[in-house]
This record gives sequence, structure tokens and C-alpha cells, in this order.
Amino acid sequence: MKIPTTLMALLAVATQPAHALIDGKVDSNTASSPFAGVGSVVVNGGAFSGTLIGGQYVLTAAHVVAGASLSNISFRINDGANVTLKASSVSIFSGYTGTRAGSDGVWHDDLAIIKLAGPAASSVPFYSLYTGSVSGKALTFVGYGAGGDGKNGVTTASSQTVKRSGRNVVDKLYRDDDGGSASEVFQYDFDGPLLLNLNGRLSDEVHFAGGDSGAAALIYDGGKWKIAGVGTYVGSGNGKNLDRYGAFGGGMVVGAYASWINSVISGTSGAKAGTIAPVPEADTWAMMLAGLGLVGYLARRRKS
Repeated sequence: MKIPTTLMALLAVATQPAHALIDGKVDSNTASSPFAGVGSVVVNGGAFSGTLIGGQYVLTAAHVVAGASLSNISFRINDGANVTLKASSVSIFSGYTGTRAGSDGVWHDDLAIIKLAGPAASSVPFYSLYTGSVSGKALTFVGYGAGGDGKNGVTTASSQTVKRSGRNVVDKLYRDDDGGSASEVFQYDFDGPLLLNLNGRLSDEVHFAGGDSGAAALIYDGGKWKIAGVGTYVGSGNGKNLDRYGAFGGGMVVGAYASWINSVISGTSGAKAGTIAPVPEADTWAMMLAGLGLVGYLARRRKS
């Protein structure tokens, strides 16, 4: 998601389906949907993803908005009313240095908060932060990425109005690259139907694709949906076929950044709109490919 941000499209196989925002289920885009608070972040005309974490605040990936003019950033709420709200400011996490992978093969700190010019309607849900462990947890991904399936890859372009959802399991966590102990990046594998059957994995497994940059990784906790992560990248062992079975993806663990997020919403962070790097074109996979394709491959070679 651009880090590649394509959503999974539903894929039918002889045994059981595998889903990904490549392979994902299309949301109804109604006010009654539990995912009505996940909207489309529109930047320079391109469609990405973001999640309401307050009536006037949207959590997304930093690479989605970094370098963009405020006048070219908006948030479309697809809840039947289809309201679009302009951005009034953007706060980018201070540690974000772009989509350059570190020694662990992934990039970190890829988070931004958009303050909207006005609040969303009270009928639109927003999501509190999940601060528990996500290790081994099944997360529900919701985003506006492209559609397709794990065998053929992306077959349908991303759209500002088409929202998909599906699940995947957190297989790996990366700790703070600045020396802290917090797990701040999550990663999952996009398994094919055979592995799904052998390992008893999820039948609705999905994978990020172009447009899923900033996608919500939600968890149902305490009787309500909470946001546990933000989608930011995809990769593969050889840097190819990033939208097929055998690829992997991941993003930022929200709990590791909870203090910063809360400080921005409360107005105590002193954060200002950031200009860090140009925004990738909507039809590229730069977000995932730059850091996780070749770099992920080289990291694995070093280990072997």
C-alpha cells in the first residue's frame, strides 16, 4: 500500500475459498455496516484507506498523505449518505522517514492522523484503540484496495466507493527499530487453499493490495470493534508476485503508538502538518514493493 494497497477479491476454489482484500468480501456501504467508519482517503484523486478514531480524526498510513497539499486530501464516508470531508490538518508520526526498510526488512512508524474540517455525522461509528497483544490473533482487514484472487492476482482496480473486508492471522511481529521493546509492526502470510486446509487456517483469508494503504486491521473486543493495526505494506520472498498466494503483508501495530495517537486527538502533541516525501501514484505498489520486495528477499538470504 503506495504500499501496495489492493484489496482482496473473493476467490472460489475446489476445497474452500481463500480471501484477500485480494479475495475480500465487498461491504454494503450502509450506515448499518459495522465498518461504516472505515472510509476512503482521497489524495490527489487516488483512493486509499483510513479509519475514524474520533468524530473528526482519521488514522491512516503516513505514506498516503506525506508531501500532499491539504487542499488535495479528503475523506469519503461510504455509509449511504456518501459525505466527503476535507482535511484541515495532517499530523505525521515524528519517527517516519519514508518507506525505506530497516535492518529487519520492513519500515516502521508509518502512521498519520488527518483532522477533518468538520465532524462526521453522529451515526457514523468511530473506533477506539486496541492496545492488547496481536500476536497470533485473527484481524479483520477493511480497505479500499483492488480486487482479485490469490491465483491470478489483481483483476479489479481500487475505487473510492468499493470497500472490502476479510481476515488474516498475525504470524510475526517486529520490535521498535529505535531500540524500544514494543512490537510496532505486524506481518501475516497469504496462504493458498492447500495450506489453509493443512494448517486449519482461515477460510476467509485475505491480502492487501493497491488502495489498502491505511486500511483498518480491526479486532472484536469487549463487544465492539476496535482498531488494532493499519495496513502499510506487502512483499514476497523473491520480490515478485506480490498479489499472489505465497506473498505476505502487514502494517503498524496501533497499540505501540497509542500515546502519540491520543496526544494528537487531545491536542497536546504539538504536532503539525508534515511534509516528508512525495505521495506515490495511486496505481503503483511502491509502498509494499520498495521496502518488502527486494529487501525482504535479501534479508532472508542473509539469514540463510
